[in-house]
Amino acid sequence: MSQIKIVTDSTAFLEKDVLERYDIEVVPLHVNFTGESILDGTIDSAAFFDKLKKSSTIPSTSQPSPGDFARIFKESIEEGKEIIAILISSGISGTVESAKTAAKMVDPSRISIIDSLSTSGGLAFLVSAAAQAAEEGKAREKIVALLEDLKNKLQVLFVPESLHYLKKGGRIGGAQALLGTILQIKPILFFSEGKIEVYEKVRTMKKALHRLADELPPASAGLQVAILTAEAEESTRMLKELVRKRLPDQPIKIYELSPVIATHVGPVVGLVFIKHTN
Repeated sequence: MSQIKIVTDSTAFLEKDVLERYDIEVVPLHVNFTGESILDGTIDSAAFFDKLKKSSTIPSTSQPSPGDFARIFKESIEEGKEIIAILISSGISGTVESAKTAAKMVDPSRISIIDSLSTSGGLAFLVSAAAQAAEEGKAREKIVALLEDLKNKLQVLFVPESLHYLKKGGRIGGAQALLGTILQIKPILFFSEGKIEVYEKVRTMKKALHRLADELPPASAGLQVAILTAEAEESTRMLKELVRKRLPDQPIKIYELSPVIATHVGPVVGLVFIKHTN
């Protein structure tokens, strides 16, 4: 068994079998409706969007407390393990700061906190890479170096059907300038240094999907690709077809967005990929 404990947060939204295989610990964020707080990851996408549509206001979200992390860190260290916590970008959440505070409370010499500069599928890619490296017996310092390298190669682009949710949620960052544009614009957004920025503006969803696919490298060698989706079945199907046309032999994962992320972006489709090099 690995002596490295991998910890992440619920916005990675990893499959249950992956969490169980690598014994990954998940610290949940919260979605706060009026009079009700829901742990991220405890409600499926369809049920969440149904609840969101019926709500008169967009819910707020909140990060885990330092105590939430401290409990997990303490338990793992008492088991003789070192810890790597890979978390949602500090540019859109205070989760990293909560984890850093917890590490100081427990034993910072045995805990590494990684700001993914991303979330959702991008975060999931990093967590999976760390878990695989830990299973192979790599030392904590080696895994941290791997993650720092990979997160700089990570590309996350997405197209929301509306900017309404980003505006209300306050996570729009450099995309703020889009709010005054005409409604027909379909902005392609991306993570730049951990914040949501404008990558490009196009006129239609069809053009946006083609533009996403065009950003992929021309060959599958060393490539990891996933489609991000939330309440965008048709756009997801179209994007998958475009990716297959460009890279016929490329395996494509589909990652649904966790409720916390869906709260801030609404219905959306996106693409995440890493080009691994030796």
